[in-house]
Amino acid sequence: MIENWEEYRTIERALKELLDREVIIPKIKKALKHLIEAGGKRTRPIIVLLSAKLAGGDEKEILDMALAVELIHTASLAHDDVIDRGVKRRNKETLNVKYDDSLAILVGDWLISKSVQLTAKYGYDIVRDFAKTGMLMSEGEVLDVYSTKEKFDEEDYFKCIEYKTAALFAYSAKNAYQYFSQDEGVEKLFQYGLNLGIAYQLVDDLLEYLSLYGDKSSKIESRTLPMIYEEKFGVEKAVKKVMDLIVDYSQKSKKALEFFEDGVVKSKLLRLVDFMTFDLIKDYFAKSGRNLDLLSPHYTP
Repeated sequence: MIENWEEYRTIERALKELLDREVIIPKIKKALKHLIEAGGKRTRPIIVLLSAKLAGGDEKEILDMALAVELIHTASLAHDDVIDRGVKRRNKETLNVKYDDSLAILVGDWLISKSVQLTAKYGYDIVRDFAKTGMLMSEGEVLDVYSTKEKFDEEDYFKCIEYKTAALFAYSAKNAYQYFSQDEGVEKLFQYGLNLGIAYQLVDDLLEYLSLYGDKSSKIESRTLPMIYEEKFGVEKAVKKVMDLIVDYSQKSKKALEFFEDGVVKSKLLRLVDFMTFDLIKDYFAKSGRNLDLLSPHYTP
């Protein structure tokens, strides 16, 4: 669906151009090419471009911020795969399997450094927020890593996913808009991104809990909300409770956009919410042959 959007094509083209123009040692370039060619939804950088347009800005001016967001996200995946002993992601060998842990870690470091360099042109406030977001992502990952080793309840889970996932969605939406406009829309887009990020991580954890992922796998699992709820309520009720939360956070994300006038850009941002939540669930259910009875009755496709 979003592969047909001009914003998606812009990001894909810019990523390839960045790789072509960087003068780096062959081993890193080969690893970067493997990561970029593995593809992805590119949702975070698309949100950057759309949020900038919502503020009346030019996407060309904000393109480096969009690339920075995608690069730090890609770095986090490379590092996560080392930590979780990932084997497959997006139907391709993870970097740590194709090469080794050392290269995966160092390429992740390179990506983080490059993302900061790309962000520097936007000024102190943008760079400060970007650095803070990167710190939150690391803190969230630490909570995730130790979730099976220490006390980890519902409150800990939500802090974990807000930091490791939702923070970058919130940054992508808020800071792109803020670069062009300082009106109330800044906070609205922060709420849009934050709630979308939480909803998406709930979906990701639910799909993994239901063993519906066939295009990624790892040897180490984290403790997630479906597991916490299963211990308290049983499997069926756990799934339904998580689905209700996905509905709730999706609606909060969409509601934040009510501040803005209707138009193509707003419609795309709204569409992304469904794309990252219920479309994703339906897609994986369909691939597995499972029925959709577990979808919340509050959601109508």
